Order: sequence, then structure tokens, then C-alpha cells
Amino acid sequence: MPARRSSVFPSIRKKLGSGVPLNIFSQMSKALIASFVLQVVGISAASSGISTASSPTTSLTSSTPTSTSSSPVPFPPVGSIPRDFSPKGLEQLWDLVGPVEAPPFTTTRVPTSTKVILPSPPPPLYPSFYAPAPADILPTLKFPPGFKFGVATAAYQVEGAVKNEGKGPNVWDWNSRQPGGVLDNTTADVVDLQYFLYKEDVVRTAALGVNAHSFSISWARIFPFGTADSPVNQQAIDHYSDLIDYHIQNGIAPVVTLFHWDTPLALAAYYGGFTSPQVVDDFINYAKTVFAAYNGRVQTWYTFNEPRVFCSQTAGYPFNVSLAPGVNSTTAPYQCAYNVGLLYRGIPWRSNTSDDALAVERHAAFRIGVFADPFYTTGDWPTIMTDTLPPEYLPRFTEQEKADNLGRFGSPPIHPNALLHRYRATAELDHRMTGSADFFAIDSYREQWITAPEEGIDACLSNPSDPLWPECHSVVMFDSNAGWAAGISPDPLSDSWLQATPNTLRSYLKGLQTRWPTNKMYVSEFGFVEPFEELRTEIFRITEDVARTGKPFNSMFSADYFMTYLGQILLSIHEDGVPIMGAFAWAMVDNAEWNDGLSAKFGIQYVNYTTLERTYKRSALSLSEFFKTHLQD
Repeated sequence: MPARRSSVFPSIRKKLGSGVPLNIFSQMSKALIASFVLQVVGISAASSGISTASSPTTSLTSSTPTSTSSSPVPFPPVGSIPRDFSPKGLEQLWDLVGPVEAPPFTTTRVPTSTKVILPSPPPPLYPSFYAPAPADILPTLKFPPGFKFGVATAAYQVEGAVKNEGKGPNVWDWNSRQPGGVLDNTTADVVDLQYFLYKEDVVRTAALGVNAHSFSISWARIFPFGTADSPVNQQAIDHYSDLIDYHIQNGIAPVVTLFHWDTPLALAAYYGGFTSPQVVDDFINYAKTVFAAYNGRVQTWYTFNEPRVFCSQTAGYPFNVSLAPGVNSTTAPYQCAYNVGLLYRGIPWRSNTSDDALAVERHAAFRIGVFADPFYTTGDWPTIMTDTLPPEYLPRFTEQEKADNLGRFGSPPIHPNALLHRYRATAELDHRMTGSADFFAIDSYREQWITAPEEGIDACLSNPSDPLWPECHSVVMFDSNAGWAAGISPDPLSDSWLQATPNTLRSYLKGLQTRWPTNKMYVSEFGFVEPFEELRTEIFRITEDVARTGKPFNSMFSADYFMTYLGQILLSIHEDGVPIMGAFAWAMVDNAEWNDGLSAKFGIQYVNYTTLERTYKRSALSLSEFFKTHLQD
């Protein structure tokens, strides 16, 4: 996922730290059970591919492709392109993107052996009294049986093969050609080429002891034109079928996301994508097609990944050239964020200020409750939101829709005006808790402080022109006493949103369980961008990635991101009773980090973008050692 910058909801112009995103999800049992199918969706985090801030100067290694077109591709008026589902019509859509880079090969590479020998362990960076080995961190605590040790990726970010085997363009294929759309001017045309190298990646991942991989399916591959009345691309159906089977054969459970930000470009051109209610039926058709194709083999589904970032994208450059008729950049995020969102609780910045405590509640409502309350507790928007936003900004749920949100009346009928529908093939939903969700998934990257506006919340609420209205709070990355940072800083590319904050992770996870109780929780993404790795050229320096794995668990303010977070997750399970059943490290490999391109390095494996060779980093081996010690058979 990551590469987020500032929240760009148009009514919030002041740069804010992004929150921790929620994945909207459902679980599949032996038969197809239930998945949320949302009417208007967004994504999360403060990335959006748009930033008015100047980017830090970076230099790329010679192996980094930079194939972005130097001139923008004009976007036609929404609705002006005819729905021509022929090869000629598909080329017309690709013309909006422009030329693409072809991959160096176009067949699936089959590993010569399914046994990968891991490299010898790296030498310790510090004495053991200061930095215990991963196996020695809380050695008596184990993860519960069935715990998912996972890695995560997303289709656009790793697949490459951008135009191969019948795929249609998506909005990010188009965005990467726009001036400033991607800060380092790279594209994901080839990137990791996981579309053809997935078997090698699965084998390499299995060697680490990973037992789950969270990945997404490209809607524009399954339906190149996106719409329900357009043809299915059978090559894509077959590809993902093989991908799923190969994971299972190698002992890795596929955890599949239906939508990870890559809207088919056709839908943006036809009617404005997720800012139009027409997207409802098209997404439902796509979801049903995918469920039917992989029913029984995929046991865990996420419907939408991080909707708030996606919603922010719809409102800002360059995506705001494709808004639906009647929607503008002010209302677009709320139309889009109709159903899903960014999940982030927050801590009052000043403990002696009641306004900051109220600001935390506003933050929880606008960033978490907007997507959690309807499906976990009340069936409705948080009262804070409905008290602030008129219906023309935030459409109201009907009583029937509130009941449907909580799953109380079985499977509701599907029609375009409903906010949330559930497609189900059986009646095996688990309703031990309130709500229609089967589990709760959170992308838990960091936590920061929340403060009220300088003029106070009441003054902000009474002034819709205030840059912080309607949320009327700010995210702060340093404390209110001496200005100490909330946590270790990442690469400057991610300075605006990311810090390593393991100390508050336990209270954060416990708070989620208290507010939105569930029987099962996944930490669906967590990760850290290695500082200045994009400037390194020597492989021994690149693979050290010490910010993710270099310092001890006992030094909780250290930069050892993965080990401290996993230790806190163990304690959350054993001491706080939080039902966490999986944690997914972002990311399996270095990848196209959205608006930061190939420069932001989140991967636990380095990728040489000339040869496409993968190399394990220290973080991969540390994760492997930790889970081999702490997993139960």
C-alpha cells in the first residue's frame, strides 16, 4: 500500500498526518459466504498521489526505469467515450494512457526447484545484552494456533505486464503519465513483473516460513472495460486461478483483496468511476464473478483496501478531471467515502485540554467510525458526523439500510440506491458479535497525537471556510511538552505520515477492540520505509535495512520496527485479550509505491529493476526467525 502523503480532502487543506487505514473485508468459509459490496468507495491514508509539497531531492540507481511520458495525456469529458467493447474500443482507452513499456518476457517463469536455500544469517548488529535476536524476544509467548504470518502486496504495485493478456488500463496507469502524478517519474508498467514471476516469488516467500499472502486482484484485468455488460477476460480468470492454486500447493493461504485503488480507467471515462452511483452494479458484478471463479479456494477476502486515500484521490489532481456529473472536488470525497475508510484512533496531544479529548473523538468518528460504526455497532454514521455534515455532503442511511449494514435481515436485495449490499451464497455468517463483518482488519503503521484547532473546536465548526472543517482537528507528530517526535522518522519521502511508534500499539489495538468488538482481528499491513535506501547502490548496504530490524525489542524507542511491533502484538494477544489472528508485513518486495514511485523502499526483498532479481534483506530473515520461534503447529 503505502507511499502516502497528506490528506487531501479538499475541505482540509492544511497538511495532516494520515491515519491508520481500515480494510473492509469479509471471510469465506467452505462455501462462498459474504462480502461487503459497497456503493461508493474510497481508500485511505494521506497519499492520494497528490501533494502540493515539494518532494525531497533523490537520486535513483541506474537500475530504476523512468519511462513516464513527458507530456500529459488529455482526459476527455466524462461520458464522451462510447462503450465500445471491441479490441478497437480497448485501444481507444489505452490511447488515454499513451505508450507503455513492454516486459522483457511474457510467459510465466517456472522455478527449477521448489526448495529455496536461505542465505546464512546476517551477523548481529549489536551485543545480545542490548539487542536480543528475534528468537529471543518474549520467547515464552506464542501466537495462537492458526495465526497467519503473512506478507502483503497489491496488483498495481507489483504485477507489471501492464497491457498483457487482455488487461485494460486503470486510473493509476493513466496517473503515472501526468505531470507530478508520480514524484520520481516512474511507472508500474514492468515494476516487479510478478504477473509472470509469481511462482518464483511464492517459492521464495514460502522458504521464509510465511503461511499467508495478502494480494489483490486487478479489476481491469478481469473486466478490461469494467462494466457489468462488458466481456470477461478469461485469460485473467485463469491467471489468478493458477496464482491461487500455486499458493495453496506451497502452503501459503491466499488472502485476496477485491479492490486496491486501481479503478478501471473505462469507468472513470464512462461515468466518473467511484463518484457515480453507476459503479455499484459494476462492482457487484465484478465481485460475483471473482467469488464464483475462486469459491472455496480463497477463505479470506478483503473487499476494499484503505478507502480514504482513494477517496482523497478522486477529489484532487489529476483524478478530479473525471468526476461524475454534479459532483465537485468539495463533495467528491464524501460521495466516495460513503462506505469505507481510514481507521485511526489517536491520543490527545495535551492531556490537560478538554478540546484535545474532543478532537480525538472527532478524529475517531471521521477516520474510523465512518466505516466501522455502520458495520460493527450502530448500523449508522457516527452522530458527530451527522451533526456536522448536511445530507448533501453525507447521504443518510434509511432504516432498512441500517438493518442491512448490521446483517439483521438476511441478504438484502441489490439495487443502485443501497449503500451497502452483501453478496452471499450460504447462510453461514458468524453473528456472535453485532454487525455483518466476519473480522476486523487494520493497517497499523503508526499512531500520532490529535489536537484541536488553535481557535477551538466550536469556532471551527461554526466556520465552514475553516481549512480544518468539518473534521476540526489536526494530527501532530511531536509531543506537547518539549517537542519530542512521536517515533522514529522514516525516509523523507514518507515524513508527512509515517513514524515508528511501537509504544502505543498495544493501547491502540485494545482501543479498537473496545470500540468495535470482533471475534477476530488482522493487522493486515504494517511496515516501514527504509531511510535513504533509494540512494544506496551497494547490495550489502541495501540489504541491511537496519531501521526495520536493527535494534532491540527492549529499547522501545528504537528503530527496530518489525520486531517491536510483533512483540507488542504478542503482548496484545496474551495480556490484553485482543483476538489478533494474523499480521502481514508490507511488503513482500520493493514495489511501485503509488505517488512515490519506485523510490520508497518498503520491501523485505530488494528488486533489481534491470534484471528483476530478488535479494532477501535482513528484515526478511528476522521475520522468518521470529515466526519460526513464535508460531505453533
